[in-house]
Amino acid sequence: MRVADPVWDDLVSAALVGTGRRRAAEWPAEGALGELAARVDRTDEAVRLLDLAAIVMVHRRAGRRAPAGAPPEPCAEVDPRPSVPESARVRLRILLEGDGMDFLPEWLAVARTAGLRAPESELPGLLTAARSRTDLRAIVAELAGPRGRWLAGLNPEWAWLTRIAAGDPDDPIDLWRHGRFGERLAAFAVLRAADPDAARELLARTWRAEPAEDRAVFVEALGTGATAGDEAFLEAALDDRAKVVRVAAARRLGALPGSAFVARMSARGRACLRPDGAGRVLVVPPGECDEAMLRDGIDRSSPTGREDHSWWLGEVVAATPLSVWREVFGASPEEIAARALPRRFAEDVREGWARAAVLQRDVDWARALAGRGAPTRLLTVLPPAECADHVARHIAEHGLSEALQLLTNCPTPWPVSLGDAVLDAFATAAGSGAYPWSFSGARDVAGRGLDPSLVTRVDGLAEGDGEWPKAFRALAETLRYRAGMRREILDGEPRSAR
Repeated sequence: MRVADPVWDDLVSAALVGTGRRRAAEWPAEGALGELAARVDRTDEAVRLLDLAAIVMVHRRAGRRAPAGAPPEPCAEVDPRPSVPESARVRLRILLEGDGMDFLPEWLAVARTAGLRAPESELPGLLTAARSRTDLRAIVAELAGPRGRWLAGLNPEWAWLTRIAAGDPDDPIDLWRHGRFGERLAAFAVLRAADPDAARELLARTWRAEPAEDRAVFVEALGTGATAGDEAFLEAALDDRAKVVRVAAARRLGALPGSAFVARMSARGRACLRPDGAGRVLVVPPGECDEAMLRDGIDRSSPTGREDHSWWLGEVVAATPLSVWREVFGASPEEIAARALPRRFAEDVREGWARAAVLQRDVDWARALAGRGAPTRLLTVLPPAECADHVARHIAEHGLSEALQLLTNCPTPWPVSLGDAVLDAFATAAGSGAYPWSFSGARDVAGRGLDPSLVTRVDGLAEGDGEWPKAFRALAETLRYRAGMRREILDGEPRSAR
């Protein structure tokens, strides 16, 4: 664990930029150590820097004597859950050391389902892994429990855990006023749940003093317990000097039914799309990006170089409530999505609808668009079983050549029906003489997604010689690895709480 050392950090900074541009600060140490530093030759700044670094390094290695009478650090609360079996702990250590990190999400999910906690000896590695893997943070926080929260309080690099699993602080007002950012965010969540309007007023009092990145996070936190009373605050945030805050405010206003922002976007959307009387969609893109559109979060030019009118059109459609289109067309999402679009703007409109479906978590629109060449991220909106059925049908019709992204968006482990469809497609590819390396990406995803119970069928495909049987043997080995990992967690003897 790295402990902050401002003196050492200052010396490192001076060394990195060069003593010609930055002089190391005076060392504030007192006593014998300060006297030693004061004797360093000051005529040559580079020599002075190296001498000070040598003194500090010896000092750091020597450690320090605990101050007399200092109260001991409070202990972590006891976690009543049993820890995972010893064999599972060893496996977790192997995963965290980099040999099989792809299987860490499954290990965590199985342990959580079994009602077990993460072993205390592996908590530092878990917290470090979740620092860069934000998708794992919630489940790691749950498995780490009170010991993990205690440990995170000792290392600023693990402060993310306090934002997820801070629990219910005894005095959230005091924590809001005096805590670190993660603690303040956790306190804000507690206050917001108890009294949304009062929590927002607290935020308003400190708003100007908050850094831009923190302001954006607090705006996103207003999504919990959102009320109509948030509108004025969020409208003001649309004029924030930081773009990241303006974007967050627009996103929150777009999710606030009845807001003026929603009304403005709805009006823009209605002006862009309407029925043409012949069963098609009449598309009229915005003629310009005026100041009002800029304020509502629509950039004047595309970051990817798209034509301006197409860019504005896509942004407006993505920000328009999907319920508007039912009113405009008097039809269901399936019927609207089936209408013909002008070739020039078809991609922009469908992409906008897809973004809106994901942001608004609209299952009906996701279902209507998923089969029409829309982005694969729509699958994340569908229920897991329906997502798997959709991908299985696609693979049965088109094979695996374009299925990698679809499979990646399916929750794992896959239902056996999807696993069978994937193995059928692999068998077809092998029989057609295709090269195995062409499907290596799909095979890797299948290794993580297939139900381990299908290993017997994979063994059948692995019979014989050649590149395909070799690839199937590797896949079977992966499934056995996962099956063994699960057994270690579920069939071993859990260790009691301590």
